[in-house]
Amino acid sequence: MEQRASSDGDSVATIGQLTVPNGSINVVPGRCQFSLDMRAPTDAQRDALVADVLAQLDAICQRRGVRHQIEKTLSVAAAPSHPEWQARWERAVEALGLPLLRLPSGAGHDAMKLHEVMPQAMLFVRGENSGISHNPLESVSCDDLQLAIDAFSHLLDQLDTPTSP
Repeated sequence: MEQRASSDGDSVATIGQLTVPNGSINVVPGRCQFSLDMRAPTDAQRDALVADVLAQLDAICQRRGVRHQIEKTLSVAAAPSHPEWQARWERAVEALGLPLLRLPSGAGHDAMKLHEVMPQAMLFVRGENSGISHNPLESVSCDDLQLAIDAFSHLLDQLDTPTSP
């Protein structure tokens, strides 16, 4: 998954859950369950990623003489950032004298719902603990939070300024 996702440059793929009932160090398990989370900036790119990963899963299972069963739990449309709002965030970050880093995260968050009714773009705040997220160890520094607040304040102050994508 990781190799295939990285071949696109901006797709991401994660196995976030792995369960091996009655697993043992020196025994090939009779069963395991795992989650596959695959994201990309566009539906077509994500669909190609999913097709390639599942084809590789099929090939591995055939080679190993095992079966697999897939249960799709969620599939939502990609929610790319709106170019004008992304430009607003970029100007806000640059106004603070900070380096601009674009992160094609594929993050759903609230964006996947907001995207249906209004333009959206996100500002990501640098995380501590190696950037771990969605975990009790997730943390950010007060200094980085202040930078995010300052960027948001700048963005709000500039809402009357027209921008181009």
